[in-house]
Amino acid sequence: MGKDERGAAGSCKRDGPGGLCTATQRWGSPPGNVDCCTAWCIRSLMRVRRVSLHSISLPSTSGWVRLFLAGAMLLSCGCSLFLRGTRVPIPSVETRFSPGRQASTLIVFLPGRGGSMGDFEREGFLSILRETGVVADTVSVDAHLGYYFERTVLERLHHDVLQPARTRGYRRIVVVGVSLGGLGALLHERDHPGWVDALVLMAPYLGKEGRLFSQITASGGPVGWASERELREGAVEEQLWVHLGRNSQRLPETWLLYGRRDPFSVGHRLLSPLLPSTRVLSNEGAHDWPTWRALWRQLCAGPMVFGAEKQVPHPVPAGSP
Repeated sequence: MGKDERGAAGSCKRDGPGGLCTATQRWGSPPGNVDCCTAWCIRSLMRVRRVSLHSISLPSTSGWVRLFLAGAMLLSCGCSLFLRGTRVPIPSVETRFSPGRQASTLIVFLPGRGGSMGDFEREGFLSILRETGVVADTVSVDAHLGYYFERTVLERLHHDVLQPARTRGYRRIVVVGVSLGGLGALLHERDHPGWVDALVLMAPYLGKEGRLFSQITASGGPVGWASERELREGAVEEQLWVHLGRNSQRLPETWLLYGRRDPFSVGHRLLSPLLPSTRVLSNEGAHDWPTWRALWRQLCAGPMVFGAEKQVPHPVPAGSP
């Protein structure tokens, strides 16, 4: 991983998911919510000492137990960590609005935990773009959990997808991140500010309820809480909130979409005041595709994000029947 994803020289070498330091990560019990278990499993796995060819050190008994439990939880939750490798360059699927001709806008889709690059076509996101008249090309990136675990997701996204897109001449790039993909979109913006033109955060993973959110609330919100902390201090969620509290005014055009029954909605409600109210959409849904599909359709149907990409109907010549 390059220096731009690790922060300043001399920062901790034990980078966590998304290229963040985990040296001060608190290792707690697995969360009760299934969607929250991924971070705990990753942290638990990273605690286990691996076999060394030089020292031939094996995990302790407690380490083996932790490894077994973490692996069992990942598998029971449908996690693809043990099933899918991380290829270079990262796989992706592109679609053109007009075959043989490149649009001026590219929409980059990042899947959630356990998701894949095929989710967005399967769940109707691409067809909704066409139905609502949005003229844009798309690329769905296979940024699955393995890339976060190996701490290469930001590097691969930047070098394999976004840089080539700029080189090919796309004038506007919009990154759409679902759940864990929303976290990836924010982390990329933190490390490469201003590289993309807009973010659509769909139920982004911003941490789970507990001590962190209570502290942010008690400080009057993310801005007050972040003012007392260093940018690269603490766990992945803490570092993200420091970034948001300090730099929300510098974010590109950012939209937040979420269901009010989403188990992660506490974090979404804390993020909402940092964005213009017109860029926050919510409904009564949960953390699932029907909720996100409805919000995506609402977003695409209006002029909020893709007003400039709407197809302009050709005028009918005077005297035509």
